Amino acid sequence: SCRPALALVAEMPHGDFSDFAALTLVGCGVQQMLYPFVHLGQVEALRAYVPAAPSAAPGPQCEAACSFFGGLLAIIGCMLFTVRWNAINGKLSGLACIGCAANTVYAVYYKYDKEVIVPRPFYVYAVVLALVGLKIMFFANPMPSSDKADKKKK
Repeated sequence: SCRPALALVAEMPHGDFSDFAALTLVGCGVQQMLYPFVHLGQVEALRAYVPAAPSAAPGPQCEAACSFFGGLLAIIGCMLFTVRWNAINGKLSGLACIGCAANTVYAVYYKYDKEVIVPRPFYVYAVVLALVGLKIMFFANPMPSSDKADKKKK
């Protein structure tokens, strides 16, 4: 019967920062999978992921890598939207998001841009991942009490 599934969906605590991060990451991930060339050129205030030589366009390898990265962003976004984060299952995932954000900033700032802040999409993703990591680690959703679970069974 569909009734228990509908009740479960209604009980999910949607509308917090993890949902905002999920929608951001899914949207950006799908955009990168379908149109990877958008991030390979300059977009408004952000510089390109990988600046091409003035006489050359980014190659198919660069587009494939950008599209693959978009798929990973979409997976993380789906994970953030569908898992009920609590004090038990949020710690490792939150730590992984923070670690990913730290690695992204380190790789881009120190290695790629040679310790010069250049506004790139990488930093936007790093901020979103770090904030959502902190949210799911330290501000988890409350666990349903056993009283509520008993009422649902009846």
